[in-house]
Amino acid sequence: MGRKKTLVLETTAPDLRKAGEIIRRGGLVVFPTETVYGLGADAGNAAACRRIFSAKGRPGDNPLIVHLPEVFRIPLAAAEISPEAALLIEAFLPGPLTLILPKTAGISPSVTAGLPDVGIRVPSDPAARDFLRFAGVPVAAPSANLSGRPSPTTFEMAWEAMEGRADAVIRGGDCTVGLESTILRLSGGRVEILRPGKIGEGEILRVMKKKPSFPEVSGDEPPPAPGMKYRHYSPRAEVLLYLREEEIPAAELRGKKIGVLALGPGAPGGLPADVPVARAASIDEYARRLYAEFFVFDKLGCERIYAVFPPPEGIGDAVRNRLLKAAGGRFLRPPA
Repeated sequence: MGRKKTLVLETTAPDLRKAGEIIRRGGLVVFPTETVYGLGADAGNAAACRRIFSAKGRPGDNPLIVHLPEVFRIPLAAAEISPEAALLIEAFLPGPLTLILPKTAGISPSVTAGLPDVGIRVPSDPAARDFLRFAGVPVAAPSANLSGRPSPTTFEMAWEAMEGRADAVIRGGDCTVGLESTILRLSGGRVEILRPGKIGEGEILRVMKKKPSFPEVSGDEPPPAPGMKYRHYSPRAEVLLYLREEEIPAAELRGKKIGVLALGPGAPGGLPADVPVARAASIDEYARRLYAEFFVFDKLGCERIYAVFPPPEGIGDAVRNRLLKAAGGRFLRPPA
C-alpha cells in the first residue's frame, strides 16, 4: 500500500476523540493496551478491516480480535454468551483475556476470516478504553506489527512499524503485560486455550473447575484464533534458546554481534563485557520486556539472540510459547 502521513496523537481526551473519529471514517488507528499496541479499524467496516491485513502483510485467513470498552457492550459483537462464558467474563474482564464467541451480524466476515465465531476482548488499559468509547463501534485490532515480527510494546516500536501505514498512532506508555492476551474457546464442554497469555491454566481451572486443553491447528485448517498457524514474534536476528546460562559459549562471543536475554542472577564467570545482556529479575519482567528487547537487539545490529527458556510458572507458559515460535523451536542444546 502507498505510504501516507500518520498523525501522532496523545492520550488526552481531544486526541482520543479525534482517534475515534478516524475509526468511524474507515481509518486505521494504532492504540496502546496493557498487552501490546493494536492496529484498529471499525469491525463492521469490511473495507477498513481489509486495510489492516494490507498494512501488516497479514494472511487473510488469520482472524482479528474485536475490542470493546466495557463488558456490557460485549453483545454488540457476541450473538450469544453462555453461562460458562459469563463466568470467565466476570472473573477476568476487563483484562488480558480474549473469548471466542458466536459473532453478531454486525461484525464483518473480514474480521473472522469467514468463521462464525469472533474473539472478543475488553482491555484494562485506561487510554485504550477511552479511545474505544470515543470510537463508539467495536474495533477489530491485531497487534500493530508487520506480520511475523514481534508485537510492539512501546510507542517507538509501534511507530516504526506503522508510520505511513496507519492514519494515526496514539502515544501511550509501555505495555504493562507485554504479551498478547490469553485466547479461550468453550467447545463441547471443554475449555480450550488457543493462545497462552497472562491469565494462565491455573487461574482458568479455579474459575471453571475443569482443566483446559491446548488444541493445535493442523494442515490447511483455518486457525480459529491469531498466533496458532503462522510464524510469529520473530526479530530480524536469529533466536536460539538455552536453559542454563553456562550453556552459552561465552569465550566465542567476544567481538560478535550477539545479544542475550537472561532471567535471574548471572552464572559464575559471567558473559563478556562487550555482549549486551538484558537481565530480568522476574518472569513477569521478562515477559514485559521480551519484545522490546528483541527490538533493541535488532537496533544494535545483533545477528543472533540467545534467549533463556523460562520455567512454566505463571506467565512463563506464555513466554515459552512466544519464544518457541520466535526461535522456530531451535535450542542451543536440545532439552533432555
